[in-house]
Amino acid sequence: MKLAHLVEERRDEKLPVVPLPSEKEMERRKTLASYGREMKNRTRLINTLHAIFVHHGHTTVVKKNLATAERRRQAVQALTGYEREEAEWLLKYLELHEQRIKELKGKIQEEAKSDEDMKRLQSIPGVGPIVAYAFTAHVGDGSRFSKGAQVSNYIGFVPRLDYSGTIQRNGHITKRGNGYLRGLLVQAAWKMTFSKKGGALFMRYKYYTLCQEASKKKTIVSIARKLAELMYSVLRNKTTYETRKWDGPKDKPVVSAGQTMCA
Repeated sequence: MKLAHLVEERRDEKLPVVPLPSEKEMERRKTLASYGREMKNRTRLINTLHAIFVHHGHTTVVKKNLATAERRRQAVQALTGYEREEAEWLLKYLELHEQRIKELKGKIQEEAKSDEDMKRLQSIPGVGPIVAYAFTAHVGDGSRFSKGAQVSNYIGFVPRLDYSGTIQRNGHITKRGNGYLRGLLVQAAWKMTFSKKGGALFMRYKYYTLCQEASKKKTIVSIARKLAELMYSVLRNKTTYETRKWDGPKDKPVVSAGQTMCA
């Protein structure tokens, strides 16, 4: 009540405005959340099925053998007794989850083909329909941000700052935003880093250069942040990414004595 009275008394003062997501953005977020949830459930069931094989002594069956329905049915033939019964029930659950994943993925891809913003985002190397869909679902058209650094902060790619007197320390990234979107951007960063269509981006050289100062994980997160800001620029300027010729060095940077290189 006190806060309400203060706002009422100071209507003329400028107060921060938080834009609400549109109905389309909320619909996309729900679809994306369902897709991510189904993917996690599928992974969990495959891990459980693989554990049954390991406990039964079938160590030659790896998770790669359980990736498709046909391979799973063939692998289950080696089980007997209760383990066979339990595995067959898991196959039924997996079939339902994969059917739902197929429906949601088809919906995402169909909208990604018709939406102009998503089509612009997919012109960037490493960005596919799902990444573009997730980015527009949470960032929108980019109009509520004034610069790329705000997008990085919104997603959670900026480091934590710890102040103590005159001492300032940078910690790990804040991870404030949507974790699934952040994970998709990291995967897209890996794809873009080793893409032959990167052009002037040539993130492979940047990756090996940054690896001399930081670990592989920190390096790819920093590249994911640059990718997020690039995607914001494409949305905000209503343009597409054009590949330009890379005039810099094409080999790995030379590592001096005492430095390490990411593999």
